[in-house]
Amino acid sequence: MNDIQKQLIYDAPDGILRLTIAQNQARVLLCRATRLTQEAVDIHQASDVAATAMGRLLSAGAMLSSLMDGENDALTVSVAGDGVGGRMTVVAHGVDLKIAVDQPQADLPPQADGRQDVAGFVGSRGKLTVIKDSGLGEPHIGISDLVSGELGMDFAEYFTMSEQTPSLVALGCLAQDGTVLSAGGILIQALPGCQESVIEQLEFREPFFAGISREIYDRSLMELAALWFEGLDMQVMKEEPLRLRCDCSREKMEKALIALGRIDLEEIAADNKMTTMTCHFCRTEHRFSPERIREILADKPIGKASHADS
Repeated sequence: MNDIQKQLIYDAPDGILRLTIAQNQARVLLCRATRLTQEAVDIHQASDVAATAMGRLLSAGAMLSSLMDGENDALTVSVAGDGVGGRMTVVAHGVDLKIAVDQPQADLPPQADGRQDVAGFVGSRGKLTVIKDSGLGEPHIGISDLVSGELGMDFAEYFTMSEQTPSLVALGCLAQDGTVLSAGGILIQALPGCQESVIEQLEFREPFFAGISREIYDRSLMELAALWFEGLDMQVMKEEPLRLRCDCSREKMEKALIALGRIDLEEIAADNKMTTMTCHFCRTEHRFSPERIREILADKPIGKASHADS
């Protein structure tokens, strides 16, 4: 993040605020992901429309991860639409997030109202997949169809169809000339026994959330929560920081090489050139010499199947 970006971005850390309202009849998650989105945009050299989509997806991933309470829980959210950006994937371990995008530099002109064409970047046809892994058995996989490509409605559809939890979801990101001015989101879910009057009050407030990227630009999460849920017995449960962090390593990249199979590794070794493996999330390059490839072939029990056959 350069000095100009630091001056433009509101001086507040990224984080997620969890609270309940109306005497525990509904829960709310409010997220700011401005700085980590800027980091991701810088890493992937993303266009402004890609940045907007990334900010929304990172915010949604952060809130979904916050709903998982296990210490070893892992979350993977993948959006595979028919837009120019291709597949987008967010992986979260607690408050640590990382993101990969097939075509982060793909660009589209803004819409007539000046907003970024996120639906054109993501696509309005495709699948939203959420994988929750507690490490205690088979992961839970939920899949829903994309309904708009704007992501907010798509995640609301996911909660309704895959988790049977009607939810209000608003996601936003303001990005201009490579600078992420704001990114964040809000998730509101009625809990069992929630009274119809409470639901009506939340629906009445829904227009406030529609402009969340502007609202979150220069206000703290606590300030917004107090404003939006005044008179609804708001109880703050927890506030946590968020950060962009990739857990890739040379060891993991070496395992990816081994997964290619003996035939492919023998061909790589025969080329007698340096092999470079690049992490899709942080773009870090890990280089392996021909000598190291030969050592792997000599030391590891590697199957004969080639990558093309697997």
